[in-house]
Amino acid sequence: MSFVRHGQCNAPCMANTVSIDDRARWLTHQRKTYARRYRAFRGLHDLLRYDARYRLLLMEDLFRHFDIPFEHQKVYELGFGTGSLLLRFDTSSTLHGAELSESAIAALRADPRAADYHELKLVSTGDDGSPRFPEQDYDIVLASHVLEHVPDDREALMALHAHLRPGGVALLFLPLERPRHNPDHARTYTAAGFTRLLREVGLEPIHVEENFRYASHLVQLVNWPSRRRVPVLGVLVEVIKSLLLALPPTGFVRLVEQPLRRLHVAPRQLMVLARKS
Repeated sequence: MSFVRHGQCNAPCMANTVSIDDRARWLTHQRKTYARRYRAFRGLHDLLRYDARYRLLLMEDLFRHFDIPFEHQKVYELGFGTGSLLLRFDTSSTLHGAELSESAIAALRADPRAADYHELKLVSTGDDGSPRFPEQDYDIVLASHVLEHVPDDREALMALHAHLRPGGVALLFLPLERPRHNPDHARTYTAAGFTRLLREVGLEPIHVEENFRYASHLVQLVNWPSRRRVPVLGVLVEVIKSLLLALPPTGFVRLVEQPLRRLHVAPRQLMVLARKS
């Protein structure tokens, strides 16, 4: 499979860089990977996902800075996973989402917290993970570590833009990594390349931040058996790494960001808040 890197390559998406057979195999792998991920041990999954807790904290800080309320919002998330970002919004808000994983949809619908919301509508994505929408005119759209998986990220962003009301905002999280670092990802990103792509589809970035140095490339190097799917050892290393990184409180992860930046530790994540004019 060939990979592209926004900011360093003119090719906009995976669909333009792989054969039809390779694309079909990759999509089949994606569906198998995520089909049953959220069916069991959902609570344990949330407990170990230090990265998901960190993104929740980042969203709270960012919305506070830009005076974006969590109340009375119409929110859509592409690839909501366990639903932690959606469930952060007040129960006066309308929550919509699309997921490739049917188990994730079933789990969020059954979550006792979901029953308190004004409205909850969840749909399946396209077979390739492309967005589908219950409605339109959203105040906020979210996509957290999703766009690197879809076959055409430009098309996905255009769809998010089309369903966002004028003045609405999009909060997007993406990995910053080396090409071929993660075999599940169709492409890698740079901050400059992604912000340029956002402007091309009609979204104006208002905050661009590289962060998550806590999970540096050195940590990910230790995790290579998991990325390479080494039998038994890969799962064991992933569990141990997740347990160790999940021990410190989320606030500590935020606290060490600037010291690690001064030490020139490479960021692992791109966070962008963009507005539709």
